[in-house]
Amino acid sequence: MKKNKTFAAALTLALSLGAGAAQADRTLSYAHGFPPGSDTDKATASLSARIDELTGGKIKIEAYPMSLLNFLETPDGIRDGMADMGWSVPAYAPALFPRTNMLAELNMQTLFAGRTSNLNMAYAGAMGEYIMLHCADCRAEYTKHNQVYTGFTASTNYGLQCVKPVTTLEDIKGKRLRVAGAQWARWATALGATSVSLPLNEIFEGLSQGVIDCVVTAIPELTNMGLVDVIKAIEPSIPGGTFASNAMANVNLDVWKGLSAEEREAMFKAVNAYAADVTWRYEASDRAAVETAKAAGIEITRADEGLMEFSREFATKEAKEVIGKAYAEKFGIENAQQMIDDFLPILEKWMGLTANINSAEEIEKLYWSEVYEKLDRASYGLN
Repeated sequence: MKKNKTFAAALTLALSLGAGAAQADRTLSYAHGFPPGSDTDKATASLSARIDELTGGKIKIEAYPMSLLNFLETPDGIRDGMADMGWSVPAYAPALFPRTNMLAELNMQTLFAGRTSNLNMAYAGAMGEYIMLHCADCRAEYTKHNQVYTGFTASTNYGLQCVKPVTTLEDIKGKRLRVAGAQWARWATALGATSVSLPLNEIFEGLSQGVIDCVVTAIPELTNMGLVDVIKAIEPSIPGGTFASNAMANVNLDVWKGLSAEEREAMFKAVNAYAADVTWRYEASDRAAVETAKAAGIEITRADEGLMEFSREFATKEAKEVIGKAYAEKFGIENAQQMIDDFLPILEKWMGLTANINSAEEIEKLYWSEVYEKLDRASYGLN
């Protein structure tokens, strides 16, 4: 059944690309695992529009939301040419992209920003800069899998959404927290709480029936997962961190090499606009979700200094003693701790650069000036 479905999707794609040949010299297929009509899917319009504009219609990008490839299939699908481009999630392929995942796992360092807004654009910018400008080994993980890393984004800050307010060390002891990352699970354990693995579609029921007390997630999930009726309090600051294990616009290596220098330049500019659009949509959704929560009578709480300080100390220890050692042992990254030590000042810089950003246009200018403009764009991905 799965083979038939895949064949049908590929056949549909081939026919659609053939039909569009008269309008464009090349139509690139872009696969992503988000639902049609989602914010991320809507943002693909900026990618398509910009590449069309920059190439005078010679290259078009056709998005295939949640159809051609799902997130688990995307890395191999791009490698094998089932899609020309796609949104890879390195966290779903830990053995393929361990360096990207190690950097993403440092996300609790956002606790030191002193704010919860705009942290997604900061972390994404830091990831993009480090991978594209400073980490040949990171890029090699992608080229080894026959694809080129060209774009970056991140979710908004992860906090606690609970059935009762949790603001102190005593409050959180014994609580059962649904988490979606190893670092957050370790944080929960260190606090005397219990980390629980629960599928997304079971979170509402789990909260309603007392299976879990809180979910560690970004605020927009309050509405995305329909939790408004069961969540009573949100602490937006802790545990902190964004989901930054996103390679949002990976391009098949053979496709990339087949583009002219001018076409690759256009791709950089189009992906830059797309990255900015997606990242801003996430931030705007976060701000809107806070207002939705307030309107629903959900309390927006603040962790006391004891809980905040514990979390900051935990994050520091993770960066200095835990994460690098774990990735060195499991994936053989010999310079893991050096990578972390090099990345953290870049992240700190980006937390400053993004403090007052208030539009997708501002993000686009910042990402271009700090990352894409500094690339050797003529040779990127070809060596």
